[in-house]
Amino acid sequence: MSRIGNSLRISPETGLGALVLLACGTAPVIARADTMLLRDTILVAGSESSVFSFQTPGPGTVSLELTNLDWPQPLTGLSVMATTADQVLLSWSQPSAGPGGPAVEFFHVAGEGNYFADVNATAGGPLALGLYSLSLSFQPDVPAVPLPPAGWLLLSGILALTLVRAGRSRAGTWAADAK
Repeated sequence: MSRIGNSLRISPETGLGALVLLACGTAPVIARADTMLLRDTILVAGSESSVFSFQTPGPGTVSLELTNLDWPQPLTGLSVMATTADQVLLSWSQPSAGPGGPAVEFFHVAGEGNYFADVNATAGGPLALGLYSLSLSFQPDVPAVPLPPAGWLLLSGILALTLVRAGRSRAGTWAADAK
């Protein structure tokens, strides 16, 4: 999902917080309700460690997407750790060298605060150069909305009318059988 001025472009990607919209009987369109916290592509020369700081506005789920890009060759090692100042929230490392689809991991944050993503990357090959892409998005926790008393009253009224109607139709059937 991207925002251009005041308009919103719907993306065909799927992910955490995706909302399926069916428009006029056509194929489903996926709208992302995530907030992008960080998106960056990093050039690695040799072996490097990069620490990214990000803030979340409240409790929710953070989606971390790490991609080993094939330029000029894939990285031979890639790992990430998401932390607070004193706690590890997520740890992931690429099991073998080679490009592939993005690694997507999720972790929950309890509230507003500062968090860190530490990415360690090792480039191989004759140039010892490589690229990776990191993106972090945030999906806030949505509290359950209780059914208001007016809703309960409406549902109980509909149920009562249904029961009365069913009782009347049974009474009419019994009266016809008695004659």
